[in-house]
Amino acid sequence: MAYSTLLDLKKYMVAETIMQLTDDSNTGEIDTLVVDDAIFQADTMIDSFLRGRYPVEITVAGDIPAMISDISTKLSAYNLYRRKLQLTLPEALSKDYKYCIDMLKEIQSGKISPFPTISEPTIIITNKTAEDKQYSPTLWGTY
Repeated sequence: MAYSTLLDLKKYMVAETIMQLTDDSNTGEIDTLVVDDAIFQADTMIDSFLRGRYPVEITVAGDIPAMISDISTKLSAYNLYRRKLQLTLPEALSKDYKYCIDMLKEIQSGKISPFPTISEPTIIITNKTAEDKQYSPTLWGTY
């Protein structure tokens, strides 16, 4: 499951710009295969930062955390511009790219979490009883 979509990109940047960045055949249409590839590259980068801390294909109850979707969208837009080296990368997109990488590093280090905070306390359920949860030196030896 991709972390962002063409619709997310259209909310982030003008559809005409997306068409200019993807329409290599001059059809006047957005090439969705090129968009999908840019999203795939962005999501692969996200996964490479988060692997080891979180499972890849991050979802919460089937939904992608808004922070991850936003990062994927911005990195995808950057990837589309990167395809067209003759175009000047907008300064705002350059700043967004740096921001995304910084956020991924913060998530990777555990300083921030992409998941919504839970206001309820964590409940731990166990199948252990008072008798079988204690360790006995006679069973395990001394250390």
